[in-house]
Amino acid sequence: MVQTMPRAVYAEWDEDDVADWIDERPARRLRRKSLPWLRMVLLSTCTIAGLVYAALEQEPNSKPAERRKAVPSSVLVAPAPAWTSLPSSPSVYALAGISGPVASEVREHADGAREDALTVGRFGDFRYAQLALVQGPAEPPGSFYIDTVRRAARSGLAVAHLGQSRMIATKFGPMEAAPMTLSNKGEQSCLAFRFSDRAAVFGFQGWLCGSAAPEDGQLACFIDGIALTGGTNPSLKAVFAQAERSRGESCGPGARTLGTVRPPARP
Repeated sequence: MVQTMPRAVYAEWDEDDVADWIDERPARRLRRKSLPWLRMVLLSTCTIAGLVYAALEQEPNSKPAERRKAVPSSVLVAPAPAWTSLPSSPSVYALAGISGPVASEVREHADGAREDALTVGRFGDFRYAQLALVQGPAEPPGSFYIDTVRRAARSGLAVAHLGQSRMIATKFGPMEAAPMTLSNKGEQSCLAFRFSDRAAVFGFQGWLCGSAAPEDGQLACFIDGIALTGGTNPSLKAVFAQAERSRGESCGPGARTLGTVRPPARP
């Protein structure tokens, strides 16, 4: 009896197909073994890419800090004061009928104005007055109350009371005045005043104080005693020339001494 070799399970498979099937299995196993290495390569690549990305993100954030360190800190510079003291400049004004010393202070504004401040006595004296004369453009004036408070504060005083203002006739023209009480470790009765001539860019303000409230006539005589002793400003000379022509007869040599209030007579 002749024995035959068993044939393939599927008729359509021939010997070549079986050989190919046998040859492919080792290759598939090889590919499965190579997958872990591929994963390691991909994981390493992603890790390196992540580190590079983090480094690139961090670098721009550090540059502003470096720039801030390189920029020098700004220095705040206070603006120049509007008024500058002129200690070597004598005053161009004088007060007639004042027997005691008159202290003067001259300063100049950045816009070209000149202020001469004259002071008679000290706060609390029975004869105390302060007068500030300004010629030329300066700060725009405020209200009568604000200007008086500022002037008092510059002298280390406070305005405890300022009454209703009224107009008083002087050689310069009508002048605003009001009863006032100054205070600084005590109080003193005064008359505050202010005058302005816009055409001549000239004006003055201040106060006249005494042991009792000064009268309007005493203040008018005090103002009429202002005299121009120097200066070459034509408009200022014209103001005083016109004022002298307008002077009244009520403030003669004897009346001018009433520009300050004398102490009451003792019994």
